[in-house]
Amino acid sequence: MKKRPLMCLLAAAVGSLCLAAGGAAARTLLAEAAEMAVITHPQNSDEARLLVRFDMPRVLEGSALDFACVSFRADCEAEEGAVWFQAFAVSTEWSDETVGWSMPWENPGGDWDSALSALGTSETGTGKTVYLDVTDFANGWLKQPSGNFGIIVKVSGPFLGNFSPDELRTPTMTILY
Repeated sequence: MKKRPLMCLLAAAVGSLCLAAGGAAARTLLAEAAEMAVITHPQNSDEARLLVRFDMPRVLEGSALDFACVSFRADCEAEEGAVWFQAFAVSTEWSDETVGWSMPWENPGGDWDSALSALGTSETGTGKTVYLDVTDFANGWLKQPSGNFGIIVKVSGPFLGNFSPDELRTPTMTILY
């Protein structure tokens, strides 16, 4: 069995779940990334980070989400075993047109809040889908939209692959509310 968050797989595959004991179906939204970029360390091309920001749908204003899952594809090659990904809420505004390893950050490689993170894993191979439970992040963005700078995804351990987002691999966020 592949080690992926079960709720992410169910939300992505089924599109809705029965959450209430009475059988009420969850409402589901699928959001594509509003901005995304890959930044790479200038002296170490194996150190890459994925930045993704989603606009929160207006229909969600004033709500609390039951679940939010970001999925993206990556070409995953590791020296051994699975590749682990860790996401954090970005704490500095950025633009996909001007972002780089050193700008606009105070800390090279990106500024993020380390108090909240999401973990995901992927087996090695080309075009593998990575799932991250970002429910707490998304609920925070709904409460404070001005703080929605998206997520930054880092790889834990040696990563010999790449994120290479394109129109076929656009990160998405599945939202249940």
